[in-house]
Amino acid sequence: MPTITLTRCPACGNPDIQEAFHAIDHFSSGESFPLFDCPHCSLRFTNGFPPEEAIGRYYDSPDYISHSDTDEGWVNKLYHLARRYMLKRKLRMVRKHMPPTEKQPSAGNPTGSTRGDNLPVRRGESPRLLDMGCGTGYFLNAAKEEGYAVTGIEKDAKAREYAVHRFGLPVMGEESFWNLTSESFEAVTLWHVLEHLEKLEQSIAKVREVLVKGGVAVIAVPNYCSFDAAFYKAYWAAYDVPRHLWHFSPPALEQLLKKQGLTVVQKRPMPFDAFYISLLSERYKKSRLLTRYSRAFLIGLSGFIAALFRPEKASSIVYIARKEGNERSSYAHNNDQRAEDSPRKFASPAE
Repeated sequence: MPTITLTRCPACGNPDIQEAFHAIDHFSSGESFPLFDCPHCSLRFTNGFPPEEAIGRYYDSPDYISHSDTDEGWVNKLYHLARRYMLKRKLRMVRKHMPPTEKQPSAGNPTGSTRGDNLPVRRGESPRLLDMGCGTGYFLNAAKEEGYAVTGIEKDAKAREYAVHRFGLPVMGEESFWNLTSESFEAVTLWHVLEHLEKLEQSIAKVREVLVKGGVAVIAVPNYCSFDAAFYKAYWAAYDVPRHLWHFSPPALEQLLKKQGLTVVQKRPMPFDAFYISLLSERYKKSRLLTRYSRAFLIGLSGFIAALFRPEKASSIVYIARKEGNERSSYAHNNDQRAEDSPRKFASPAE
């Protein structure tokens, strides 16, 4: 099977990348994949990963939690309990930071907003929200019920079909993302999606392109600098190789977003991820049942408390990044420069 091996850091281009360790795909294949570090920008990444056309089989499992709708088993029960709480919390984060529109979502705008109320107000329209990797549509449906004009992008056909038929949501395939109109959304959300996208810089550049001026990208990713990652090391479930291609430290993602014209205005920990990831990590270590649950709870609780005092130690972090001004992303600028320097036509990221 063909694989993609990187010789430079995909974020900053540094050629001095170093192998850190190997992680095993405990979820499906049992294969081992090397993880590399960039000492310049601190991005960690999976190397020798399958290309887009071949990676589908690594998602092919009835247990894949991102598209699971079953309440069977303690792990799924825990996941769904946390999801119900997090849907409300996620919507509060979006409301707090998105630019104003005439038809605000029903819950209003909390005190302490950083959304930029000096921006022009869109008249007569509901706020527009794009959810990348929307899965079975639970967050998108919650946003629709609160008054957003929603659009979803989802690669998995079964999850897409579920979202359309159960909730009546407008959900499109991944290829439609690249054809979206510029400045057509007040908010774009990526809940544990960015780490899966092979076209990392191109995807961030496109997110910025579809946002209006002052619009926000709300991006949740695992944090390999977290308390639980340090404890579990190669067994840390959020490495999730080879499905997770990129493993971010807070400085690495902030730098990458800034490079593409998005400014991080706030970082928020995701409180329950430490418990869930610790439980999966214990399962991957094949811990005895009693040890599995007790130690997962203790590590999860320790990570939760650590994140209260040091958010950069959270198991997962939500980055709220704003599109400021009219500056262009470095990816778009460099692409245009290459086109000017060469007579041949360059392909779009979707080609």
